[in-house]
Amino acid sequence: MSYFNIQSINNTAGGKAFAASKPIADTIKTLSTLGSIDMGSIDSLPNLLGRKVISYGSLANYFKQVGSGDTIFVQYPLYISYPAFLQVVYYLRFVKRCKLVFIIHDVNSLRIDPTVGLGGMGHTNNTQRSLRNELRILKLASGILVPTDAMRKFIENTNKVSAKVIVFGLYEHLADSLDVPTFKNQRTMIFAGNLDKSSFLSKLNHSTFHYEIYGNEPSMFTLPENLDYRGSFPSDELSAQFSGGFGLVWDGSSVDGISGVMGAYLRYNSPFKASMFLASGIPVVVWKNAAIADFVSQHRLGITVNSLAEAESAIKQITDEQYAELTASVRSFGLQLRQGAQFKKALEDVLTFA
Repeated sequence: MSYFNIQSINNTAGGKAFAASKPIADTIKTLSTLGSIDMGSIDSLPNLLGRKVISYGSLANYFKQVGSGDTIFVQYPLYISYPAFLQVVYYLRFVKRCKLVFIIHDVNSLRIDPTVGLGGMGHTNNTQRSLRNELRILKLASGILVPTDAMRKFIENTNKVSAKVIVFGLYEHLADSLDVPTFKNQRTMIFAGNLDKSSFLSKLNHSTFHYEIYGNEPSMFTLPENLDYRGSFPSDELSAQFSGGFGLVWDGSSVDGISGVMGAYLRYNSPFKASMFLASGIPVVVWKNAAIADFVSQHRLGITVNSLAEAESAIKQITDEQYAELTASVRSFGLQLRQGAQFKKALEDVLTFA
């Protein structure tokens, strides 16, 4: 039996420095330790009806090296049309008779506001219909890897899947160096990411707390002058800019909790920026209702709060000794993320069932 990996490229980031490609690149690197063959991006495979469907000949040619009983790891979602995605899955499952293991990075119908636009498989302007389409695909899996227990429960309870659903925890953040930095206590919150999707920053104009901001300058609003904007850096250079404090894992438009589509999605997913901060030795600030909040608290990886005002107050009260204890836990866990330990264990588990 052989292992293969398929993926597609999410172009919604617009080529910005904070690309969403590292989580996929890291999982591919870990899969290669199993001998998995990376088949690359299938974005160019749809070739009929305005690139909405795939000819049978193209499918057969693309997957000609795949044999019956082989295992295909699918980096989910694939950013091709829903009909094309269904074709790929049906061909591999029923023609090639392969086992399909989905590695869930996002369930787009849960995270994208249909009024803004839904890009990707299963997406219509009706959120429930889009979700049904996505779940229809997931139901064909032999095994599913998800980042949180909340997402596991959602998929199992909503979809009645027969596949084993395994939780891998926070996304791995592989690094050549296994030396996780040590930082001193600083009353700082670091935020890095897509600033246009982070309009809560505009509400911090009266805050006296030190916020360190990284990312492309937002086009939808102006950053308040009291925020310390440091510019944009490629993901592999970003952590070198940090000098201590806490990494802020926040989304949406409110500083008093998280609401709307993004708030709802944080109840299911594991934001990759949390892994980035922890692998860099930085403890995190997480919304109390986020899917990763209990994990952060139990493993002493940061603090969980209801609002940014609460976070500011809590950080001001943390002593140097308490911060040193926090960062010791963070460095230990960050080393696991750099080695991909959690994900490797989840892979071993899912392959015993798939």
